[in-house]
Order: sequence, then structure tokens, then C-alpha cells
Amino acid sequence: MTALEGGGRYDVAVAGYGPVGATLAGLLGRHGLRVCVFDKAAGIYDQPRAVGFDHDAMRLFQRIGIAGALAPHVAPFRNSVYLGTDGQVIQRVRHIDPPYPLGWAPNYTCDQPGVEAVLRQAVARMDNVQVALGHELVGAREHAGGVAFELRDPAGEVHPHSAAYLVGCDGASSPVRRALGIELESLDYDVPWIVVDLQVEAGFLDRLPATNVQYCEPARPCTYVVCPGNHRRWEFMMLEDEPREGALSEDRLWRLLSRWLQPGQARIWRAAAYTFHALIARQWRRGPIFLAGDSAHQTPPFLGQGMCQGLRDAGNLAWKLNAVLRGEAGERLLDSYAAERRPHVVRTTHLAKEMGRLVSERDPGRAKARDAGLLARGGGGAPLVIRQDMIPGLRDGLVATGSALAGEVFPQSLVVSDERGECLLDELTGARFRLVMDASCDAPELRALAASLGTPVLVLGDDGIRERDGLVRNWLASAGVLGALVRPDHYVFGTFASAQEAVRLMHRLQSMKGNPDDLEPSQSRAAPDRRRAAGA
Repeated sequence: MTALEGGGRYDVAVAGYGPVGATLAGLLGRHGLRVCVFDKAAGIYDQPRAVGFDHDAMRLFQRIGIAGALAPHVAPFRNSVYLGTDGQVIQRVRHIDPPYPLGWAPNYTCDQPGVEAVLRQAVARMDNVQVALGHELVGAREHAGGVAFELRDPAGEVHPHSAAYLVGCDGASSPVRRALGIELESLDYDVPWIVVDLQVEAGFLDRLPATNVQYCEPARPCTYVVCPGNHRRWEFMMLEDEPREGALSEDRLWRLLSRWLQPGQARIWRAAAYTFHALIARQWRRGPIFLAGDSAHQTPPFLGQGMCQGLRDAGNLAWKLNAVLRGEAGERLLDSYAAERRPHVVRTTHLAKEMGRLVSERDPGRAKARDAGLLARGGGGAPLVIRQDMIPGLRDGLVATGSALAGEVFPQSLVVSDERGECLLDELTGARFRLVMDASCDAPELRALAASLGTPVLVLGDDGIRERDGLVRNWLASAGVLGALVRPDHYVFGTFASAQEAVRLMHRLQSMKGNPDDLEPSQSRAAPDRRRAAGA
């Protein structure tokens, strides 16, 4: 914990030090920005809440430098089966086979307190990031081209601070969102569930399913998730005529769990009653103040995308704030944050709702019809769904519409570099725009333009970079292209099949991201003003 002195001036202030806030602070810290991150709580909440994240998130953790340190706190996510009204398998959801497209297992279960501890340890090592625990935000307003805000410290004293930007990563009840008066839009899903986390005695783990299970049973829909170690999670839908009083008493919980375990065979670690919501903030930005994570959206858990959505927010916003603060892009680049993330979250949340409604059908007749429909779709057997294929790419914002693969996540292969030896592809450039291409696209004019813009060029094969598995080459070839211009958050801006196409693509990017040199003077003043507000 740091006792912040009054008058602190920062590039970015981050409200909330949960997984999203800590990730954003870490990403901004790696960019070398001066950051303040604060939280009302004095420490990490020591019980499990989120129990999973995906390979997009692990790629962000890789960028912060903690992917290896997370190993004791994570495990690959198990495949899932959906059981219908008669106990038959009506759907299977599994992962893609190796080689994994992003260099990491597609999905992980996790011990959230352990993940947060590793994140915070990484942030604590960054001299340019100040962390203030036990500090509560008591006011924030736009002022002098940035944000003036006040924090109440653990002793009750209030201190003024300022930043070029403030990001509210402060949870579903978000004081930042409420202070801005931003409303939440309902996407029409509000269903009460009970979540129970158990630590199972070693001798009884083998009695439990080895895979994740969705029990799509009208009498009581429920979910079972295999978590790391001896941690197992159950989620039970609450019934309409069921009394809410005493819902979390041990007697009622053990009655719910009796199908699998008895008292003495496991310990109840945590139990909570939630209403699973589908909510999204109507605005994600008000001037220099942004929302991210649960403060901006809340997603039903059926697709395992709750925390992932917030981490994508952090990955999207971090590089854009850095580009604007360093004068590499105009202020209008920041408008693309909500333009990209909000539609993506809406699409993903609708998918989660569909999965939830499939699981939670209470009418026996409609449930049987659901089962029959799924089995018919599978040709008489359970259809197979690849989990990663369900997550959409970007359709909006800073992508070259009409270019093949634009808005898709760029793969990350294991490579051997003459300079770095064996490593993952991202390690060669870090969080920067980069050109990745076949040698046939290489040309002096493209190299000169890339150098003038500070854009690394990676030529697979002829540039001392050899793929172990051909992942990137095959992915590009599948779309009939030879190279890609990739964003710092690993989304493809656009692709090309020649040096001339690549040059045109880079000029298009410069125009779209609002480089100050390309804007009218009245537009280009915003970024320098922000930098002065931060004291840079």
C-alpha cells in the first residue's frame, strides 16, 4: 500500500484494483506511463469469484510478463457436455486441438485470488505505477484538459490529484459510472442462481465428473465446473416458488449437492446468491473518463466470458491511451474504444444469453423439443461446438473494412529467432503495430515507410524468424494473403498480398487513427493538452 501525497499528477488514474484494473495498470506501466491505481479495499478478496479466462487474456498476461508465474494458479479448461431431460448428451463443447492459435491453451480455469496476487506483484515492481489500497474515490471531474479527482485515505483525509485520463474499473456498482450519471441498458436477462464453491477431499474427487457438465434439466438446471486442484464449482438455478430466505444455509446447500457429495466429503468454501444479468453501459466514455470491466458491462457466465470481456477492454484501451499521450495518434483514436468494444460485448453477451437459455429451460415439453432439435442437428448424435469459434472478432472501429481477416485475432506461433532463440512471436515486437509477412512482399519503399512510423517488420523465413509449426503462414494462406498489419492488441488491421498493398494499408491506418500530423490544427491540440495535464 502507498500513502499518496496530495497533488499527484499522472498520465492515467485507474479506479479499482481487481483483475481488470490491475491488468490495465500493468499494461500502461509496461508502456512507461505514469499511473496511479487505487482501490477502497485494503487487500485481495480471498475467495473465488471468476473461475476462468481465455487465451486472449493469457496473451495480455504474457505482455505484462507474468504468464509463467500464473502456472500454480491455473489449469486448462475441461471440455463440456450438455445433458438433456433424460440424462442423454445433447451437445458437446470442446476446444481446438494443438497447435494453439495464440500460443496458449484456449481456455483456463483459475484461482482468482492467486491470479490477482501475481498481477499485483508485477505492478509493484513498476516504479512508474503507484498503488494506493484503502483509498476511496470521493470526486472526479473534467478539469484543465484532464481529470481532477480526490481520494480519501485510510485515515479519512482527502487529497486532490490529477490525471490526463481516469478509467473506472470499479465493478458492477461502479462509483465512477454513478458519478457520471451513466445508465445501464438491459439486454433482457435477469435470472437468480446460487453459486457454490467446494474444496473436495482428495479421496472423493474421482467420484465427480472429469469434465464440465451443463445439466439442462427442467426440474433444476445446474452447472458443474472442474477448477484447479480440489476446487469444484456448482451453479444452481433458483426456482420461482423457492423461498429466498435461508437459500445459503448449509442444510439447503447440502441438499442441492447431495447428488454428488455429502458433508464431510468436501468443505463449502464459498456460497453466494446472484442474479445473472446482461447489462451494458449506454456510454463508455465521458470526456477524459472511461469505463471498463464490470463497470461497463455484466455478462451471464454461460460462455465463460465475464472476466475475459473486461480484460479485452484493458487490452484495447491501454495501447490507445499510450498512443495519444505520446502524440502518436490524435484524440479521436480514443473514440474507437467504445466503437469497438461495445458492439463486441453486445454480440458476446447475446451468445452467452443463448447458451444460458438453452441450459435453463424449465418447461418439460419445450426442453424435450430442445433436446430433439439439437440431436437432429447432430445427425442423431450430440452436435459438437468449438468454443473459440463462438467468440466474434471486431467488426467496427479501427479495422480496414473489406480487407481479408480484418478484425480477427492474429495468431501467435512458436518461432526460432536468430536474435532471441526460441520464443513466442509477440516477444519479438511487444505491444506495437507490426507488419508480419512473407518475403515476397518485402520491398525498400515498404521498409522505409515502416521505419518512419516506428513499425517493426517481421519477415517469416528470410528475416531470421522460423516458425515451428507454420501456424501464421497457413492462417494467412487460408485467406489468400501473404502478410498482415497487426495492431498492438493483436487484432488484424488489414492484410495484403504485395508490398504496394501493404503501403496503401499503412497510409489508411495513419488516416484512420488520427495521427496529429494528418489532422486540422483545431483537432490536433487535444493530445498535447492531455500530456500537459499529466505533467509529462
